[in-house]
Amino acid sequence: MEYPETGEPSHPERPPTSPTMDEDAQIKSFNATLTGWFSRHKDMRCFLAVDPSQRDLTSDDVDAKAPFANLARADVLIHHDAFPEAHRPYLLELDLSTPEGIEALALSVRVAFEDRRPESMAEGLGQRVGGWLASSASLDEVAAHWSRLVLQRDDSGRACVLRFYDSRALALLWTVLSPAQQQAMLGPVRAWHVLDAGGRPSVHLASSDARTDFMLSAAQWQEIQRHGFINRALALHAQACGRQPEPNEIEVAVAAAARAERHGLIDRNDRLVFIGHALAWHPQFDSHPRVLQLLGRRARDDFYTCEIEQLSANEIDEIRQGSWHQRLGASASR
Repeated sequence: MEYPETGEPSHPERPPTSPTMDEDAQIKSFNATLTGWFSRHKDMRCFLAVDPSQRDLTSDDVDAKAPFANLARADVLIHHDAFPEAHRPYLLELDLSTPEGIEALALSVRVAFEDRRPESMAEGLGQRVGGWLASSASLDEVAAHWSRLVLQRDDSGRACVLRFYDSRALALLWTVLSPAQQQAMLGPVRAWHVLDAGGRPSVHLASSDARTDFMLSAAQWQEIQRHGFINRALALHAQACGRQPEPNEIEVAVAAAARAERHGLIDRNDRLVFIGHALAWHPQFDSHPRVLQLLGRRARDDFYTCEIEQLSANEIDEIRQGSWHQRLGASASR
């Protein structure tokens, strides 16, 4: 097994990293993968992306923070008065030809996996490490490219920060982007190594077709605006299950978030609970006749969380078992 890539064929020499491995084994494997990749691409610099908005990588709760303290740094400028300067993402350069760079890489991998622990995700502690970037450009050039991308105008003209420097946000965003937009986002970056939505190592690779234009459509903005709900629901689900979400669960959450809107759910908690029910009960739970009845008679100002409490324990068990959905499918195919 090898971790997935986008942009060019996979490389079978990469060591395996399985979601069933314990954390220490995952950390060791991914650290070896990154070290091996950069040793094969000696013309590439290694930049560490950091999001300090919840906790900084160099804060006191990071053991052995010294490896990061003296590294070359470039801040990603976000030109908006309402965005706190202390929350600006930044890039650090890791010189992997030195013991200090190797130590910093190993510590950053450990931090990335620690931040994906279900309890950390559920507490909203953030993802301090946004990935490892490979580029022949300078640190300042890559930071300037990110500065040009990070502040966008949504379909209503409102200024929005595109949080691609958060690895969990990037995991959902990347699937929304077209191949041309993905290449424009990479810009001078040759490879962007990350943890995907399920905490599995992945890498986005640049093609030879470099793009500079980057603009999101109204439909893409609509999807992106759901991502906060989706990631929060996935974090709570991960906490409940004691593991990272599986790829099919991520698809379920994305689809459920769109259906919550179609059902007219506006309240944040209503949306989170709706997505959570799709994950915990059945991916299509809202097509169950009893749930449809409750949704259909819900007044606009009624909370979904109140209405759904009318389900009995037996009805919830029936929804979980899914035989009703098989019957619906058989009826639809006749």
